[in-house]
Amino acid sequence: MGKEHFDASVGLGFSLTLFERYRKNGLLQAELTHVPGIRGRCKGFLQLVEGKVTTCYVEDKDGRRHQISPSVLVAVDNERGPFDWHLMALPTPPSPALRPDTFVHVEESTPIPRIIAPLDIDLLRGWTSRQKLMLSTVYETINGMKDIETIKKEVPLAPNVTEEAIRILLSLQVVSID
Repeated sequence: MGKEHFDASVGLGFSLTLFERYRKNGLLQAELTHVPGIRGRCKGFLQLVEGKVTTCYVEDKDGRRHQISPSVLVAVDNERGPFDWHLMALPTPPSPALRPDTFVHVEESTPIPRIIAPLDIDLLRGWTSRQKLMLSTVYETINGMKDIETIKKEVPLAPNVTEEAIRILLSLQVVSID
């Protein structure tokens, strides 16, 4: 998950329309000035889930977060910008609907996931606490010795939910499969 720079010189509003059209996921952020109600420079953040803004806030110079409407940030960008926006890609939150198993089941053994980076649950702002708990439960079970089938048996979740959690952990690049 790297930060992507994108050219928002056409305006944040237009860029958000494109993100919605292409169903992008991620966290947009930029250094801002002249935001109503905030003194001095601050950082603006917009969380996108499938192109829709799910969370929008600014963080002041003291690190305090202030909820704000996306339309306010678009107006600030139109009047005072364009600002240098960066997109940190994030995976889509898991769907509430259950999906059929998608891992290929091999008789001898299944892949063994191992942890390669810490899981930062705070980055998943558009997710419910239940989804975060599901993800952290599966993450904590991974130890580099248990294969996927063993993890599915140990975790108190439906097997397809456990598999989806492993896919998400892989896309977050906190887990790899040997």
